[in-house]
Amino acid sequence: MEVSTADNIIRDRLIQLNNAFSQLNITEHSPEVIRMFDELVTFCFSNEISSSIFNYMLEQDTDLAAACENLCRLFAFHGFSVELKSARICAADKNQNVNDYFKHRHSYEELIQFEMNILQEFGVHLAKSPTINDESDLLITKVAFIGSGPIPTSSMIILSDHGPFVDIYNIDMCEEANQLASIISEQVLSPHLSKRMHFITQDISQNPLCDNVKSILNQCQLIYLAAYVGMNELEKLEILRNIVNQSTDEFNPKTKQYFVIRTAEGLYQVLFPKIKAEKIAMLQATTNDINQEIKKKFLFQVKSAHLTLKEYGMVTIIAESI
Repeated sequence: MEVSTADNIIRDRLIQLNNAFSQLNITEHSPEVIRMFDELVTFCFSNEISSSIFNYMLEQDTDLAAACENLCRLFAFHGFSVELKSARICAADKNQNVNDYFKHRHSYEELIQFEMNILQEFGVHLAKSPTINDESDLLITKVAFIGSGPIPTSSMIILSDHGPFVDIYNIDMCEEANQLASIISEQVLSPHLSKRMHFITQDISQNPLCDNVKSILNQCQLIYLAAYVGMNELEKLEILRNIVNQSTDEFNPKTKQYFVIRTAEGLYQVLFPKIKAEKIAMLQATTNDINQEIKKKFLFQVKSAHLTLKEYGMVTIIAESI
């Protein structure tokens, strides 16, 4: 595969940006730090490179791969810190407008509408009334959103615009994020909706998960995996395997489950961790019993992989657990 001069210029600039960040204390949120993150975002948004070429470069060039993974981790940390700061302000003053601190709500609405349209193509619908009389292939009454953060924008949009009679279990490893998200949900949503927002503090990569989380995951028919859950492909795959393995209850029949997995392609994977649909399709169960004969059991059937927000290079993968 041929890498052009323009592609190598992109490669060199990413490594330069990573080196520049190594000289900064990103926890300070100084003007210089903010300027550098703005520069990183602008660079990724304004330069085009073939996804196949960029993936090839990452596979062949360990320096580039290390730089991009570090940039992604730094950008995720920065984004979470900014959101946490905004959530603290909004939670402390009910007169604050959350939308003033979260200017990408419209993009989230567009993204979720696209995801809902795809799910409906597979006969998956969210409960819109208290009476369960829907004849769809799968009526969603319980949703798990993993990596919901301090401002649970996606969950609130899903509940208010698409499934007002769905219970959403927001799972995040940060207890403060959950506390703030609970307060903000009560501020933004009407009482009959906010009571359907549940918050659980749990590191979803933990093995074993606590029994309560296992039980909840087993009951949820739709599970969202936020873009920053798992900072590289291997971490994301292990998290998906962990969820499926531990949400299976040997005493109860397994609930039919769909997974919505957010990722990115091209240069955007420098900002949002990448996972390939084909790797999800090849993911297999593991066993802890060394005496048990190892049988190949695939965990997912990938139903769809679509570019959902072109301006952000966002890709949504829909997979069904099998």
